[in-house]
Amino acid sequence: MKLLSGMVAFALFVFLVPFGDAHAQNASTILNNVEKGFEGIDDFEVTLEADVDIERVRVPKMQATMYFKKPDRVHFTSSSFVMLPREGIVVNPSLLRERYNASELGKDTLDGRIVHKLQLDAKAAQIPLRQMLLWVEPSNWTIVRMETMPYQGRVLRLSFAYELVGGTHWLPRTLQASFETTGRDTTDRMELLQVDPDTPQRSEMRRPLRSGTITVRYSDYKLNVGLPDELFEQQNRPVQR
Repeated sequence: MKLLSGMVAFALFVFLVPFGDAHAQNASTILNNVEKGFEGIDDFEVTLEADVDIERVRVPKMQATMYFKKPDRVHFTSSSFVMLPREGIVVNPSLLRERYNASELGKDTLDGRIVHKLQLDAKAAQIPLRQMLLWVEPSNWTIVRMETMPYQGRVLRLSFAYELVGGTHWLPRTLQASFETTGRDTTDRMELLQVDPDTPQRSEMRRPLRSGTITVRYSDYKLNVGLPDELFEQQNRPVQR
């Protein structure tokens, strides 16, 4: 009996270990495909329009220009203050592969489409977002949804729609960020959003965020324009244009 039970345990070990490895390999392959879609983009600029619908916050429709340069440099200019979700406004998939261990959770359905669902776990303790879920569209290998908890008691969900830019790259056309509170929330919302420190709404933004949505529309992409490093050394605060 001891011999038989030992053989059964060994068989289970041999079966389960490759199974787990397969999920990691599948996830790595999926992220690799997503990363390939971002190859050839060194930098870009894009116009953003944002509608904010958040409890206790009255904000007019906002416009900004966003500048991005690999690997993760972002700069905004605007004639009014910019309030945008830090997580997800631009996602470089190569950084996801570099900073997270990924595993495949199987298939899921979004808006009638079959997509891949992945779980990402941070490799290092200093990475702010310890864990996130990704939903990947296999027809063009884009991340169509992200979900994470940037702070205790708060859930951030990001949903993306894409357009083909320059006939070569699928880039976001819209982003909807929704915030939900699952428990007591005392986090300063200034930490979650890009907000001009001199805006009149500063005191109002100091109150804890409860729930709401931010819808961002992207337009007029300009790819690989050779953005200088000096641009990203400026403060990300509103400037007159």
